[in-house]
Amino acid sequence: MPLRSCLSRTWSHIQGALFPWLTEELGPLTETHKRVVTALEVAGVESFVRVWPGLPGRPPCDRAALARAFVAKAVIGLPTTAMLIDRLTVDKPLRRLCGWEHRGELPSETTFSRAFAEFARSALPCRLHEALIKQAYKDRLVGHISRDATAIEAREKPVKSAPPAASTPAPGREKAKWSRRRSRAASSARPA
Repeated sequence: MPLRSCLSRTWSHIQGALFPWLTEELGPLTETHKRVVTALEVAGVESFVRVWPGLPGRPPCDRAALARAFVAKAVIGLPTTAMLIDRLTVDKPLRRLCGWEHRGELPSETTFSRAFAEFARSALPCRLHEALIKQAYKDRLVGHISRDATAIEAREKPVKSAPPAASTPAPGREKAKWSRRRSRAASSARPA
């Protein structure tokens, strides 16, 4: 399926079914919310997150919700995780889009940090990007030429070497020699 038809099908689903349903559930959506929904729908990050059910001890926080929150952070352009948590605390539609119903369900900043480290170790962004490219170009042959335009520092002409300097007498001796010549010339030029 060509990329254009895949994207148009996805966009028709988002515009025709998903946005109206979300507006009923969450209330009116801002443009920022719509961008986050579009990114989450196209990326499908939930299918790339590992879930470990049934392990002993305290269950880990929902990794899919944390991954959605990191996608929202990138789409909105928030520079820090603390700003993301503050935004999720006050922005109910965004919090619910990520997967948390109430403010009390939001994990701490350290949990976000541990999840981010886990996503980095598992190469989640690379795997997600690879899957998107494979889906978009699965039936196509992509031919391209890669050229490296990096400048290489090199001399284009040989460096001219300076001719060897002639040996010159020490400055003090040369000065004394010239002063003796002057005094001889001056004494011979005087009338007697």
